Amino acid sequence: MSKPRYAFAHKRTKKPVIAAIAVAVIAALMLGGAFAWTDFTQSKTNKFRGTYEADATLHDEFDGFNKNVFVENSGSNVIYVRVRLDEFMRVGTTQFDSKADARDKTTWTPHTWDGPTLADSGNADKGKFADYYEWNTTGWGGARDYTPGTPGMVYTTLGPDGKVLPEDVDFVSTGPASKPHHTADANEPMLMSEFKRLEEQDYDQMTPEDQAEWDSQVKAGCWILDDAPAKDGGAWAYWSLPLAPDTATNMLLQDVKLTHEPADDWIYRIDVKLQAVSLSDTDLWNDSAGTFGYKISDNAKLLIKAWQIWEQQQP
Repeated sequence: MSKPRYAFAHKRTKKPVIAAIAVAVIAALMLGGAFAWTDFTQSKTNKFRGTYEADATLHDEFDGFNKNVFVENSGSNVIYVRVRLDEFMRVGTTQFDSKADARDKTTWTPHTWDGPTLADSGNADKGKFADYYEWNTTGWGGARDYTPGTPGMVYTTLGPDGKVLPEDVDFVSTGPASKPHHTADANEPMLMSEFKRLEEQDYDQMTPEDQAEWDSQVKAGCWILDDAPAKDGGAWAYWSLPLAPDTATNMLLQDVKLTHEPADDWIYRIDVKLQAVSLSDTDLWNDSAGTFGYKISDNAKLLIKAWQIWEQQQP
């Protein structure tokens, strides 16, 4: 296997370079007048124990250039999922979030979706992450192969077909049998405020354009990005549909690009958090005790209500 190449590692001096690789973690550290990127693929999954344990796998894959984030239902029950992406950045002596601790991910800044564009979102009290890094959150990755049950992969190249693996193999009682696993079809995300606008209408009274938007995005499967303030429960991305066993969402995040190199040494980090529950346990997303600071925004409650109605309509 060829040596992995690390995204945006720009050497400013000829001082020593240290590189370390651990399970599901890439740490690329360049010393002395350096750019340091650590914990770029580290992830945390909250599996709530309610009616049953929601067994989900967070795929957080990084090949040195592309960072693919999507969710797989690796259990045997239908689940509902949401993901949050938290950021940390320091340029020279300026830390973008004055209250953040680089060693404590619970203090990092939730990436919000309330900017003028999705590519221009994410702010802290002393800096704007989007001034330096641009995220691709276009819902890319339709029907892309994935290997079931592997929460984080570090790969250097894709196969000749542009997929992670030429095929996936499941071992059954009769021996190995080819069974490809693919992510959901590519589909653009939708803001939660737009979902609210559509949800509050009677479908039969919608304009043809609104009906098309509802059918092609919400009901087909897309990420709904909660553009409420983080303090009110925003910043989470919800998969619009119940996630059936042995299926996966499409990409919430495809890649992260450096668009403007800081004038001083810098550190930029992303932490990915997944929360998966059964429909009867969505209240567990609302941490009333404030232990973790997780909440459900008012608009997201409308999505949960829609899920409940859709389940009742099932034959």
